Amino acid sequence: MRRVEFLVMKRDFELVALGLGKARCFEPILSRKEPGPAAGRPPVRSPSAAETLRSIKRTLGLAYPKEIPEGSRLPGPEEDRELERLAARVRVFEELWSAQQDKVARTNALLEEARSFAGLELPFRELDHLSFLTIRIGHLDRLAAESLASNLGDRALILPLDDRGLVMAATTKKGRFALDTELSRLGFKPHTFPPDFQGLPSFLPERLEGELDALASTTAELERRRAELARELEPAWRRLAASYAVLETIEGLKSGLDSSTQVYRLEGWIPRDRLGSLGSALRASTAGRIAIRSWRPRELPESEKGEESVPVLLKRRAYISSFERLVLSYGTPSYGTVDPTPFVAVFFTLFFGIMFGDLGQGALILLAGFLLRRGVFPRFSTWRPFAPIAMGAGAGSMAMGLATGTCFANETWLKPLERFLTSLVLAHPADRFLALLPQGGTDRILIFFGFTLAIGVVVNSIGLALNVIDSFRTGRLGEGLFSKTGLCGALFFLWAVGIGVRAMLGGGLAWFDAVGLGLPLALMIFEAPLASLVDRRPLPAGEGAIVLAIGGFVTVLESVSYFLSTSLSFLRIGAFALSHAVLSFIVFTMGDLIREWAPGGLAWEVLVVLVGNSIILFLEGLIVVIQIVRLQYYEFMSKFLTETGRPFAPLRFTFAKE
Repeated sequence: MRRVEFLVMKRDFELVALGLGKARCFEPILSRKEPGPAAGRPPVRSPSAAETLRSIKRTLGLAYPKEIPEGSRLPGPEEDRELERLAARVRVFEELWSAQQDKVARTNALLEEARSFAGLELPFRELDHLSFLTIRIGHLDRLAAESLASNLGDRALILPLDDRGLVMAATTKKGRFALDTELSRLGFKPHTFPPDFQGLPSFLPERLEGELDALASTTAELERRRAELARELEPAWRRLAASYAVLETIEGLKSGLDSSTQVYRLEGWIPRDRLGSLGSALRASTAGRIAIRSWRPRELPESEKGEESVPVLLKRRAYISSFERLVLSYGTPSYGTVDPTPFVAVFFTLFFGIMFGDLGQGALILLAGFLLRRGVFPRFSTWRPFAPIAMGAGAGSMAMGLATGTCFANETWLKPLERFLTSLVLAHPADRFLALLPQGGTDRILIFFGFTLAIGVVVNSIGLALNVIDSFRTGRLGEGLFSKTGLCGALFFLWAVGIGVRAMLGGGLAWFDAVGLGLPLALMIFEAPLASLVDRRPLPAGEGAIVLAIGGFVTVLESVSYFLSTSLSFLRIGAFALSHAVLSFIVFTMGDLIREWAPGGLAWEVLVVLVGNSIILFLEGLIVVIQIVRLQYYEFMSKFLTETGRPFAPLRFTFAKE
């Protein structure tokens, strides 16, 4: 990673920012000053255009694309004119749609009022005092009714009640004066109700329901017109939205930069391998009117003092990079430390294969990952980055299934193939390379569990080695040498493992074991003063002899329990491999029993096998994945990912969130 500084002429800034955004390899460092008006284009131009585009989006029900398309350019006068044309067309529809929605809302409110007051024992003239609506029922000729509707617009609802000029006019309390004024001017004659008439006319709810049906038809027609308009305008709208989003991002970038009357100063981070090509491209695009300086992180005092963290960009590698999200969900490795992603990829594939060994089920997982990667399942497109993980897990499962002779939970289908392969490899035929079920003795299963413990030793050792390397690289020598996850802890752990192996081979303890275990343990007990001496920093206050003694006792107990628990935890690999074999055995045993005793036994056996395989594939597969993630987090990455870094966040052109 390199820290860079660009000095850019203001007239070239948009061109430079466009190149940086498209390259997606530059993370800007913005000043901490309060954002001010952006120089260059008028600052009101981009926000107003962006709001217009968002208004079109809401009116037509459009959606932003996932990413700004390649080739999007900055908007110019032509884009401004095209946006204005789009906005004018949408504005006409929006006015119609808004008026229609208001009319539907008023009619619904009237219908609710009519239903509420239809049977009310109260004179009609008194309803004005109870309702939030003002209702007038009377006679107007056709031309006067049309004039009334035109003059009041969306402030009132005019509804004909019969073909003889009887109309109803309704508005809110606020609009009552305007309504009464217009009715009086047009010669409105209130309908005469009998003196004892109470509530509202009985025909009013039915007439309002009919009006709502007519309005629903009009609304459906407007919906159809909106869909047609959206299909017609969406390509141009998307292109313009991308163009103005680029401008909006650049204007926002400008507001956080230091500048003079002619020049912007832009600072940020660039991956080392991209600096040369990007610098050449920017010089070519500006005809050399750009100054570029770069520094290594260790050349920056603020980075050396820890005042500014260097962003981390993990390398892009086939298959391995699909495990980055698993690593980053735990923590981002600090800059200058070892990238653990390759180890995580290998361990995940290995653990899944051992714990979920089945040739047929593994083939299904491999096929699902392949189809997901090819985009066959559009609904699961968000899971596409995990397709290589599924493919690797499926391949590992197939390899283990071939070793145990298991295919879709059946241990007999592969016997001919297993005998052929074992005769080639072992020089004598056998039903399978590895038998997990303890048939005829437990020696093999004990050896298998010992193998999983050996895997734990390897994983723990690699985790300790990575922590030692990372500590030395980042200048934490004391921690790398004397902590329980440092060099002393690694020596203590490996010596204890050696004693265990020697005991299994019939050997016993020797005098030098006291030195091999005691010396690293003693150094870990005095970790604090030794680390202070090595790192040349003062010992924290209060670290007296009693505190050191208590801390040393706790260190002994913690170190022994820590290494014991992190090693025994890998027995779960063998336990889940055994449980997988037991479940497979149960499925086919149940199938055989049902075939022998139930009518139509073969069909029932097939059903049991299908259901059993589905349960194993989905339920046990999920549990196995959870256990693998747990092993990776707590037994591996927790040893060295104790200080997380900051992921590289390059400048990207994105759509503003609403």
